Amino acid sequence: MRRAHTELASVEQLLETSMHEEQPDNRPFSVRLTGFVASVLLVSLTGLLAAPVGMFAAGGVGTAIDYWDKLPSEIPLDVALPQHTVLLDKNGKEFARFFSENRIDVKLADISPTFTDALLATEDARFYTNGPIDLVGTVRATINNARSSQAQGASGITQQLVKNLLVAQSGETAPPSRDLGTKLQELKYAAGLEQKLTKDQILEMYSNTVYFGNGAYGIQAAAKVYFDTTAKNLTRAQGATLAGILKGPALYDPFTNPDGARGRRDTALSRLEVTGKITEAEASAAAAEPIGIKKGTLANGCASSAYPYYCSLVRDEILTDPAFGATAEARAEKLSRGGMTLTTALDPEAMAATQNAVTGALGNDNRAALATAVIRPGTGQIAAIAQNRTWGNGPGQTEMLYAKSPFQVGSSMKPITLATALEQGIPATTRFNADSPYTSPTLDSPQGGFINYGNVSWGTVDARRAIQLSLNVYFIRLIERTGVLPVADMAARLGITSLPRTGPNAIKGQEASLTLGAYEVSPLEMANAYAVFAGDGVACRPVAITAGTRADTGAKIAVPNPDCHQAIAPAVAHTVADVLKMPFSGPDGTLSQMGGLPGREAGAKTGTTNDFAANWIVGLVPQYATAVWLGDPRGGTQYPLNMVRAYGRDYFNLTGSEVAGPVWKDIMTHLTAGLPAVPLPKADDVATSSSTARTVPDVRGLPVSEAATLLLQNNLTPDIAEKTAEANPLLAKDIVTAQTPAAGSTFSYREKVTITLSQGSDTTIKLPEQK
Repeated sequence: MRRAHTELASVEQLLETSMHEEQPDNRPFSVRLTGFVASVLLVSLTGLLAAPVGMFAAGGVGTAIDYWDKLPSEIPLDVALPQHTVLLDKNGKEFARFFSENRIDVKLADISPTFTDALLATEDARFYTNGPIDLVGTVRATINNARSSQAQGASGITQQLVKNLLVAQSGETAPPSRDLGTKLQELKYAAGLEQKLTKDQILEMYSNTVYFGNGAYGIQAAAKVYFDTTAKNLTRAQGATLAGILKGPALYDPFTNPDGARGRRDTALSRLEVTGKITEAEASAAAAEPIGIKKGTLANGCASSAYPYYCSLVRDEILTDPAFGATAEARAEKLSRGGMTLTTALDPEAMAATQNAVTGALGNDNRAALATAVIRPGTGQIAAIAQNRTWGNGPGQTEMLYAKSPFQVGSSMKPITLATALEQGIPATTRFNADSPYTSPTLDSPQGGFINYGNVSWGTVDARRAIQLSLNVYFIRLIERTGVLPVADMAARLGITSLPRTGPNAIKGQEASLTLGAYEVSPLEMANAYAVFAGDGVACRPVAITAGTRADTGAKIAVPNPDCHQAIAPAVAHTVADVLKMPFSGPDGTLSQMGGLPGREAGAKTGTTNDFAANWIVGLVPQYATAVWLGDPRGGTQYPLNMVRAYGRDYFNLTGSEVAGPVWKDIMTHLTAGLPAVPLPKADDVATSSSTARTVPDVRGLPVSEAATLLLQNNLTPDIAEKTAEANPLLAKDIVTAQTPAAGSTFSYREKVTITLSQGSDTTIKLPEQK
């Protein structure tokens, strides 16, 4: 045994000189091993791991070198390690963060030298002078292991970084197996890292990946968890403490074993003194300080956010939008691994206005619930959502997002029927008899027929008067003219996705009650639909996230696309917006008692469902569209609004102009404070006459490019049929031979016109798009 110790010591001395010898093929030592060094490494690793070396026995050193050369040398660095995802409001202020691992990457310049000096002093004193493999340390550890029954490690910073990366990238919590093959692969990866990165880059990456215990990955998280500070502001004693506990984060946990942590800190301070980084007096002063642990916490998830429901909205967007992954699994992984900084449309002032309005009306413990959603027209951006509930799973709490929950919408659906009629050339001046009751001769009707509120008859009226008084019978007669399915199509074009279009409960075309709001829509989608009327006919997908960057590089990342596009003619949108001013007018308008917004024009429509199951108001100004729902989330039919306590008094048989209406007015008054009083657009003459309808031009005989341009100019969408026409020797290729619908047909705004091309034409040609 003594002889073995002597031989190993001799190897250590020889190794000091061998490391400086030139390699046979002039490659760096860190990538190719000489026969002598390979022998030493193999013997050393065998001593460290107590592993069999039969894998090299037959071929000796040559086999070891061949094995080494065949190992891959580049560990993947493009696999992002789990980090925080941070949510910012529109002003750039953080309001929430998510993380599965508490890791926040920082630059080396933002890490106090009090930590990095202590780290190197205790873990790898020769880091800046060694290659990737501390062979002197490796052989020395082998000698010490041979002299003692207690194993001693020998990995330097680069090798430890490789282990950390392999564990993090595998998703496992335990280190990989420690057999000889694994150890050699780690060493080869370490050699590759040394060739690819500078020492400072390796030190920075190590500091951001190493585990400090108590869920803290990386120095920034550790500084927060143990001292409630940042990596940049660590004191000498704090830096030494964090470097010291790396020897065993569970064993030297400052929370459970402060004496052990202090001992490790003092050891680190002694090593700093030995290496000349600090003086004896500085080491003594730091060692005299108490351990000084101050537990810091970082908010994680929506429960800790000042805006938990908006936070939940963003979380849902990450988990469902293809921008964050093609599959549900990929998006969940994106959320779990984090590493994103996401800017949202959340407007703190709008959030305060909406939350104050709903809680001011009902409080947070009312059996009735209020939910609101605010959209910026022309952008799809969700400025605010609110509800009079406390986030959580306890009694009287909920994590359900009412703004995204569908409810019956009542008469707030009527403007969508009006838009359909205008587009079909049925002007707002069209008059129908609105006497109540009325049974439709062509569409499904309830027993006893449709009735107006209070079963009052109003004679013959036009659309303005019908909106002003919210006359059910008028809109039943109107949907008889437009057809039920076109109204459902219009709702879809305005962004409403909840109407059943397939399956056993699909709208078939007989459901006249669609125009009276018998189907369910969420407050968010209702606000977004009305935003089209306020936004010149431009429809967008509602989005919470507006921009994003990678936390590690600052590079921009894909975020949800609002897909803003011209959904209806501006003239149609303008006319609907103009008609929506009517409920505020006259002595008998449904909102005349409440009154409009001070000093500015606004449009709105109330909604009250059967048996007072729910109340709505959805309204707009040029800058915002806001929906307010009032109901009992347990179910409006079982728990109707026949008595609700609000604003300090009892309300019976509520309609949309009560409670929901004042809440909407309160919100919109605060939202528009300080904004210019831009008037709503006036009704367009085009949209009040039959000229609203699109007449399909004749494009037969035209080249495909000219045909497409002509259709686009007429606000129609060209589409090429997959099959070409039969052979005709008189026709060149790329000529339109037929079209559907036929020329002269009346068609809806931006509807599709399918064109058939002559034989030999390219049917996959990309056509120009609407701008």
